[in-house]
Amino acid sequence: MESEKATILNRLRTIRGHINGIEKMIEDNKDCADILIQMAAVTGSIKKVEIMISKHMAEQCLEKALNEGKDLKQEIAQLLENILKYK
Repeated sequence: MESEKATILNRLRTIRGHINGIEKMIEDNKDCADILIQMAAVTGSIKKVEIMISKHMAEQCLEKALNEGKDLKQEIAQLLENILKYK
């Protein structure tokens, strides 16, 4: 988990850097096409972080359900509901 956590935090810091860059581009009246390219990069990065967190959450929830002897079918349904809520 620590390496996943470090990877996620790194990606979030990179996203923050991109957003700061976009702010500066706007302040400096840079070309709209260049700003949109940076926006697309931020959107893609956020999507990747979302996938990483969803994957980790799924693994963690299912492992916990197995260890606690919970109804796996019900836990999977709840997990899918939570993930799809944000799509």
